[in-house]
Amino acid sequence: MKTLLSSILLLFSLSAFALTNSTPALSDSWTNVMQIRSDAPDSQGNDAPGFCNATLIHKNVLVTAAHCVKLAYISGIKKIDIDVGQYKYVTRRTDGQTVRIGYALKHRLTKNVQIELPSGLVDKIHRRGEKATIEPSEDFALLWWNEETPEFNDIVVSDIVSPAEHASILKNFSQTSLMALTINPFSESSMDTKRMATLEKTKWSGYVYSKSTSRVEEGDSGAPLFASINGKFKVFAVVKGRASTIFDNWDAYSSVNPHLCVLAKTLPTFIQISACK
Repeated sequence: MKTLLSSILLLFSLSAFALTNSTPALSDSWTNVMQIRSDAPDSQGNDAPGFCNATLIHKNVLVTAAHCVKLAYISGIKKIDIDVGQYKYVTRRTDGQTVRIGYALKHRLTKNVQIELPSGLVDKIHRRGEKATIEPSEDFALLWWNEETPEFNDIVVSDIVSPAEHASILKNFSQTSLMALTINPFSESSMDTKRMATLEKTKWSGYVYSKSTSRVEEGDSGAPLFASINGKFKVFAVVKGRASTIFDNWDAYSSVNPHLCVLAKTLPTFIQISACK
């Protein structure tokens, strides 16, 4: 039995994991979903740039997947590049129609961030370093910084599920509408770099297990999964990536709570996460 179990390995991509069967996410309300880059050396001393998604939940706070920033956490190099993008439009002279011509960089910021990870994951990293595996139930990270960020003043931060809402979702999981939203200039060949899709085949397994027709691809890691709560979309989980056994494969999304509100207690007093009050 042990031999059989050991051969059925759960495999998760260590790189960042465009959302297939999706539609363009064009509304400015999604500007709070951003792309981040974390450059940090691996155990061999080689730079390992990591491109991931992150979501702004406070003017000084982003949430993403832990595997996106694990090397940065281990190395102590906490410098993160944050790209805020926007769709570009032009008005055609021929017919006066406004048309979308692409997705462009609006702001690129470099921040020295503090990286907060779930305590169990921190313990594993302290014991095993780069070899520490990150389970889908703990693949969550909170990034915060001290200095003001005026470039974010016109961005509406994303709502995030509270612990009570998280518990309610789990009780009625099959009735909850879940929507993934990613920025992916690597796997996305069209100009619709920011895409969204409602998931229709999901279950709760300590994380969101999805075999929906919309699948994540390389470059989607850390992107938000929104739950619709009373008509409002709130961040419920983040993209871990594609998982597989020798028999099957599926997408995994790591929930933000209960980790978020535990980590929020360590933040400076000027940072208040409304979902955790």
